[in-house]
Amino acid sequence: MATEKEANKAREKHSDYLRKLGAHSILVDKVKRGKQDTFGVIAFIEAEPSEPLPDELEIESGGQKKKIPFAVRVTPMATLE
Repeated sequence: MATEKEANKAREKHSDYLRKLGAHSILVDKVKRGKQDTFGVIAFIEAEPSEPLPDELEIESGGQKKKIPFAVRVTPMATLE
């Protein structure tokens, strides 16, 4: 189970990688993995990625490697009217 702080650390660490994949927005929110509620990183992109994406992003927390849930949502970028 990931804390909000750990998920934010994963978002910061992997943001360049996610933007290169086309993410126009990256956020941390509660997600459900199995039957557990936890925090995860969600990237919003405009088109399906051409390569498979991981289900988790790895960080180091407390001297140990930790896997943070990761999800992608395909949605157009918001525009001002």
